[in-house]
Amino acid sequence: MLSNLPVNSRKPLGPPVSIKTAYGVLFFTMFTWASAFAGIRFVLRQLDPMSMTAIRLFSAAGFMILVGLVLRVPMPDRQDWSRLLAAAFLGFSVYHYLLNLGTETITAGQASFIIATIPIWTALLASRFLAEKLSVKNWLGLLLGFVGVGLMSLDFSGNGNGIGIGLGSWLVLGAAICAGANFVISKDLLLRYRAIDVAAYATIIGALPFLLHIPWTWTASAELDQMGWLVLLYLGLVPIGLGYWLSSIALAALPASRVAQMLLLIPPMAAIIAWLTIGEPPSKMLFVGGPLIVVGVIMGRRSVT
Repeated sequence: MLSNLPVNSRKPLGPPVSIKTAYGVLFFTMFTWASAFAGIRFVLRQLDPMSMTAIRLFSAAGFMILVGLVLRVPMPDRQDWSRLLAAAFLGFSVYHYLLNLGTETITAGQASFIIATIPIWTALLASRFLAEKLSVKNWLGLLLGFVGVGLMSLDFSGNGNGIGIGLGSWLVLGAAICAGANFVISKDLLLRYRAIDVAAYATIIGALPFLLHIPWTWTASAELDQMGWLVLLYLGLVPIGLGYWLSSIALAALPASRVAQMLLLIPPMAAIIAWLTIGEPPSKMLFVGGPLIVVGVIMGRRSVT
């Protein structure tokens, strides 16, 4: 719990960018994260989920090591190691592990619906540990966006792939809760560290547990063709490496619950990108759930106190 962790003596930092710039950065980040879904589907035709995740995290960590050397990222203060370890393992190691395990037994629609609960867990945790309060309008916007994602996740094809509860669903729910906790912990760290500092610490530390998977990753990656490698490197460098850095910039300027709410834009964006890039037709409910999500995000734009 944040309240039980030692307090650091670093001087608080101000927001690194303006609110308007933060929203621009955040929207671009949502686009990169949405693009990852089509890339993941493409790579999974040649590579297993765990090996793919390991390579993504290794490439993101390598990118952050280079950027950290150029921008002279300092070692974190000893008092903050507990927070950094929690953010790295929850937001990277555990999140990706649970998500991969869960999505092996449930549909993509179910997974996206459960992952869409991240803003709810973030808002609840931010209210408890960061004293962020959402207005009734904010909660209504969050609920409306969540309903929109739920409609997009429903399967009316008669194939029996509708929403259901099983072990896979619980694993993905655990991933969503971990992501919400990561937002809150990272927001606390960004009060005293630069966005690049927090992004570098979390990405590098979060990749360490996957070193144990190197023997299997080495063998499995031999099956990748040139396009597979290009897409896989993109998935590591842009959505994870650059994406987490940019999201940290936005998180330093905006409330954690507001940043998490923007995640609701990812399902409709991901559906459109997958349609244009890999020819995966979107659900007809995109045209019903998508507008609800956009309206819900707009309703929640008012500042969180």
